[in-house]
Amino acid sequence: MSSQTSPSSIRAPIQIGSSVSTACRNKAIVAVRGAAFWAAVVLPLAYVPAAYGAMGFETWSALALVAVHMACVLIGHEHNASADDTPSHA
Repeated sequence: MSSQTSPSSIRAPIQIGSSVSTACRNKAIVAVRGAAFWAAVVLPLAYVPAAYGAMGFETWSALALVAVHMACVLIGHEHNASADDTPSHA
């Protein structure tokens, strides 16, 4: 007894590698967006010490804090914890 497989059901190693790399990339995008979202939520707590110059904040580091916060807002704005793992593109 020989079983025949159709050519369309056989996947080449390059196709398998491509699908694995796409899945890993999608998981990484979801993770980075989630981390950026929560960093954007928590970073405003550092504004108060920065405003008073506490904890070693200087003018340039306070500006860097605002820049990092804005970057986190931009990166994490599409984060949706209830969505599936496929990233959405606007």
